[in-house]
Amino acid sequence: MRRRLLIGFVLSTALLVAQEHGAADPHAAPAQHGAAEHGTEHAEGDPMLKWKIANFVLLVIGLGYLIGKMAPPFFAGRTADIQKGLADAAATQKESDAKVAAIEARLKNLEGEISSIRSNAAAEMAAEEARVRKEGEEAIAKMKHHTTVEIEAATKQAQAELRQYAAKLALETAEGQLRGRLNSQVDAGLINGFLKGLNN
Repeated sequence: MRRRLLIGFVLSTALLVAQEHGAADPHAAPAQHGAAEHGTEHAEGDPMLKWKIANFVLLVIGLGYLIGKMAPPFFAGRTADIQKGLADAAATQKESDAKVAAIEARLKNLEGEISSIRSNAAAEMAAEEARVRKEGEEAIAKMKHHTTVEIEAATKQAQAELRQYAAKLALETAEGQLRGRLNSQVDAGLINGFLKGLNN
């Protein structure tokens, strides 16, 4: 607001001075024209010159007073604005640096977390592989044991059946042999008895 007032005052004063110095004296123009016609120079003094000089001096003093009064607060305000802008920029820079540091710390932590996750995943995979391998070995051992037991049971059963068959076959063979012997003895006894009966 002060700056606008100062600029307006200076412009109006400059316009006023320009009008005073640019305006021609109405009595001076015909006199100069007449002197030009007669070939003689007639220099007349300006009766308002003293007042113009006094007016100009007052104008300069007023401008100096206004500039002296308004310039320091204006420049102080501008300096304060500039310092505030610098402080805001420094605060923004500090905040940006803090955010960048936080992001870099997060990235570092993220890299550590990723490596930790990778190591944990590798350890879990190794543990899972060992567990699956152990379970597979246990299952294979169980299958081998079960197969061995089944084979032993089947072998025992086959051996028992073979023994039963061999015993049965031996009994049948012995029975056949016994019957053959008995039949030959009976036949011989019958023949001997028949012969004895003939002799009597």
